[in-house]
Amino acid sequence: MKAIKNLSLLFFLGLIVVSCVKDDDYDIPEVNVDEPNIDANFTIQNVKDIYGGFEPVIIEAGEDSETPLFIEAYVVSSDESGNFYKQIIIQNTPENPTAGISISTEATDLYTKYEPGRKIYFRVDGLYSGVFAGLPTLGTQDGDEIGRIGINEFNDRIFRSQEVVDIVPKEITISQAGTNESLLNTLVKLSGVEFADGELGESYGNIDDTFSVNRSVVNCNDDEIILRNSGFADFKNLPLPEGNGMLTAVLSTFNGTNQLFIRNTSDVMFDGERCEDETTNTELPFSEDFENYPAGPGEIVSIDQWTNVNANGGERLWEIRDFDNNQYAQTSAFNSGESPYEAWLVTPGFDLQGVPSGTFSFDTKDGFYNGTALSVYVSTDFSGDPNTATWTELTATFSTGNTDGYGDDYVSSGNIDLSEYAGEVVYFGFRYQGGDGGVSTTYQIDNVSVTE
Repeated sequence: MKAIKNLSLLFFLGLIVVSCVKDDDYDIPEVNVDEPNIDANFTIQNVKDIYGGFEPVIIEAGEDSETPLFIEAYVVSSDESGNFYKQIIIQNTPENPTAGISISTEATDLYTKYEPGRKIYFRVDGLYSGVFAGLPTLGTQDGDEIGRIGINEFNDRIFRSQEVVDIVPKEITISQAGTNESLLNTLVKLSGVEFADGELGESYGNIDDTFSVNRSVVNCNDDEIILRNSGFADFKNLPLPEGNGMLTAVLSTFNGTNQLFIRNTSDVMFDGERCEDETTNTELPFSEDFENYPAGPGEIVSIDQWTNVNANGGERLWEIRDFDNNQYAQTSAFNSGESPYEAWLVTPGFDLQGVPSGTFSFDTKDGFYNGTALSVYVSTDFSGDPNTATWTELTATFSTGNTDGYGDDYVSSGNIDLSEYAGEVVYFGFRYQGGDGGVSTTYQIDNVSVTE
């Protein structure tokens, strides 16, 4: 009878436990820890600077050879979907980062404790700074390569802050993504992009195997960059979206070719209209006053069929600004940290076939003038990269000489005759050439017009 009573009690307790589970949604348990008492005394950039090329270089401890070195950073990757594996990508700030690095580890399921936006502290002394296929990486030494940190050592070195923030991806162009090494291992955003025509109908990955694949992402100027998808990603069988829009991804590289990695498909927001056929050029008459777009510091010019590119691979671009109920395109080398600073803003292509007497015009205003930095050109062979096009400088009138601020009125360029380009497709390029600490005049462009 005692045994029967004990079995009945166990059965009753089992019913209570089972009844507490309302459904099959077993969430990841919340990890509650105190804020680490750590003062970061090293930086990601310090780690990267130690590596001088060739073999990995060990990171020595502090001045007394015993002081541990800690970096403070924010997680931007996630291995939840399987597109990242045995690595965690961190950058130095939540917004406008200046350095990022990959930590190579044997640990997996990192997203359960170190999700995107999580602030961490990581002890780096005793590890090695190097690269993996050109990607700045922190890990152990494995011959002349960077190896993975063991699970126990990784767990001993990483400290989880209670702080979780929204990471603001840095908006860049495909051209910048393809050339800017300083943004490797950081979260970036590309606007006005889509999967190439040849990718339509494909899935993110290979359905029949687990090999990783490259998918081509392009903009309306046919600039191209690789989106790399793992054959183990849980979204690999999903079809590629066919629209145009924004792509958020971690910028990476492999043997000199920059590429992008998404955390999951929510990073791909391609729900807009695709680019028009490349043979379709802008009709005349044409005018652009920059009024129909977001304006303010950091709002780069990202208009369909326009090209906005830093020719030296730097970060600053032409932006849309506003003042006194008027919007315009603006740039300056002042406080850019770039010398030289060269940025191009290129119009769409205009087909002048059957237009024997076309004209081109625009308005400018200068501010804090300390030298001429703006010029304008025309090209008939521009294909997305101003460095490879043939340009002819045009004679135009520019605003100039406002040394103590900005001029009161915009200055018209005058009507620039296009008759010698009749029958051709032409592009107009506004070229800013200056440098922080040198010529840094601010220029504003407005009311760009092409007419018959």
